[in-house]
Amino acid sequence: MEKAADSIQILLKEKLACYQELHQILKVEKKAIGTIDLGMIWETTRAKKKLAGKIETLQSNILAASQNHFSARGKKIDIKTESFSLTELIYALPLPNKHKRDIRELKRNIDKEKEIAAHFIKSNQIQVEKHLSVVDNIMDLIGNNVAQAQYTGKGMVPRKRKDNSLFMAQV
Repeated sequence: MEKAADSIQILLKEKLACYQELHQILKVEKKAIGTIDLGMIWETTRAKKKLAGKIETLQSNILAASQNHFSARGKKIDIKTESFSLTELIYALPLPNKHKRDIRELKRNIDKEKEIAAHFIKSNQIQVEKHLSVVDNIMDLIGNNVAQAQYTGKGMVPRKRKDNSLFMAQV
């Protein structure tokens, strides 16, 4: 049993390291968005995709290690891979409390890193939307398109009512 707990702990530590690395990548991405460094943004996107794949693989390996070890001992862990949850896994593992405590601590750390990553992701999305709206407005001005649609707080204004619009391209 200790061997299974050790292998699961090793996989959880790798997963925690992946989330910590993701945290750092998201910090770099935030800076790249602020400076509009498109090369760095693409690089961080590739790194995030690579980490997401690694996290999924680790998740599958954790579940496989749990099922292989404990089903070989005559105990079955019935966790659907579509709804895999570390909480369910920890609850289902037939381990002494000492090992479960260590695994729970790793899970808490992983959850903290997930929360930090989610915060950075949301912040970066908002920052991108702000930058894109500014660029969109600049492109509208540069485009000088007289036939361009005009908008109010209620949406697009029909072409006959141009005087009530909140913004439009300058001629």
